[in-house]
Amino acid sequence: MKELNHGIKWTLAAVLLAGITAVPAFAEKTTPATNKNSAVPAVPRAIPDLIPYHKFDPPKSKLFDINKLTISGDLRVRPEFRNNGTFGIGAKNNTFMVQQWARLGFNYSISPDVTFFFQAQHSKNWGVALNGDAGQPNRVGTDANATSGTLFARQAFMLVRNFLVPNLTIKAGRQLVVWGNHRMFGHFDWNNVGWTHDGLTANYKLSKTANLQVGWLRTQEGDCRFVTAGNCIGPSQTAGNVAATSDADVIYVRAPMKVAGMVLEPTYIWHSSGTGTPGGTNARPSDQSRHTLGGRAVKKAAVGSARLDATIEGYYQFGEIADRTGGCAGRCLDIQAYAFHIDGGLTLPVPMQPRLSLEYNTASGEQAGDDEFGGFDQLYPTNHIHFGYMDRMSWKNMNHYAIGLQMRPNKNSHFEVTGHFFSLKEGDDNLYHAGQSALGFVSANGASSTEIGEEIDVVYTHFFTPGNHVAWQIGGSVFLPGARMDQAAGAGRSASEQTWGYTQLWVNF
Repeated sequence: MKELNHGIKWTLAAVLLAGITAVPAFAEKTTPATNKNSAVPAVPRAIPDLIPYHKFDPPKSKLFDINKLTISGDLRVRPEFRNNGTFGIGAKNNTFMVQQWARLGFNYSISPDVTFFFQAQHSKNWGVALNGDAGQPNRVGTDANATSGTLFARQAFMLVRNFLVPNLTIKAGRQLVVWGNHRMFGHFDWNNVGWTHDGLTANYKLSKTANLQVGWLRTQEGDCRFVTAGNCIGPSQTAGNVAATSDADVIYVRAPMKVAGMVLEPTYIWHSSGTGTPGGTNARPSDQSRHTLGGRAVKKAAVGSARLDATIEGYYQFGEIADRTGGCAGRCLDIQAYAFHIDGGLTLPVPMQPRLSLEYNTASGEQAGDDEFGGFDQLYPTNHIHFGYMDRMSWKNMNHYAIGLQMRPNKNSHFEVTGHFFSLKEGDDNLYHAGQSALGFVSANGASSTEIGEEIDVVYTHFFTPGNHVAWQIGGSVFLPGARMDQAAGAGRSASEQTWGYTQLWVNF
């Protein structure tokens, strides 16, 4: 043992001696960012402190160049009414409100490959108290991202091109995710808040006509619970070190490309959410692990002097989900769900360029009494543009047919009229509105028919300036209820027509 101790002692002495003689060599190493000695004190924010934190005066940067800064903005004001919002089932529910949002974006190009972007948004209904005023809640419309104030960050991200390798672009932070025709991911700008996501996305340019896109979005965070750690802000913070089980994530891979004059968008999505109220009546079901496979294909072609366009989009979903009825424990149900869309349009070579269109949509619903879950999860779409402007249906438990006419009365205007026909896929499941939550009153009094009704939409848009930076729009719709609504109204009663209309003025720069 004595010999072992001596060996350890002399070994340590040799290491120390070698370290002392090597110090000058290590001291010569420099950081690429500062070209200074790397043996510097730890930086509180864990990166080279090129722009020191200010102790009193605001920070100033020698790198700032006003010519690299661009500012963008949006302002929209929209009065809107709805009569017989519940089709006369229960309360009459007539509403009138004025919605407004304003956005201001700041884009700064630090270099050709590095961009900083921040967009603030103020969103509010006229006449509604601000958050905390007189104890009133802050009502800004359907709050798509659980924001808790009238003023918040809609986007805040850094974008880095040619990240580590050529043609790879990454975006990190709060950002929009918009795909194709917005059926799975859209900005939902009809809403007074809109969708936005926290996460990391990347796009790798494979060729001039093909890209590979991947992304991770954190849609719900359940680990911000230990107050004394000081890492969390906002209402998710609670006292104590509590094990969290409510994280929710979306991971996707897609490869948009052009092949033989056709746009193809093969897609895979994995969506996992933690414990909560499971099952079908939520906008996005909780307590599930869901895989989605599918994609979108678009083709446009000339037919003589006319133009033909067609789109097909569909997805199949599988995985596991908790039983909302409590019939079994854990994620005990197999997910078996699907959705399919097809549309076509013919634009005629005559004045006003009329386009005649046909469309069909279907999506599976939950069928009671079996050991599978059939409800389709549509994630974060812009449904307002797809299944009727009255927003009475989403891509869940539905069949939908539409026929439309779109035209340009002149170069500064657009007109459209569309007829919609709605029914449910499964009569014992719910009708889900554009926000994807269930319209419970449609299932009152044991209503079981699948016939929902018909809707007619008429919209006119006028553009005032070159580039369409100022526009005015007016629209109106009527919904004629079907047998399901009459059943929900109760014996001896009939559901009432629902009417809806709006006008909006929009400016952007």
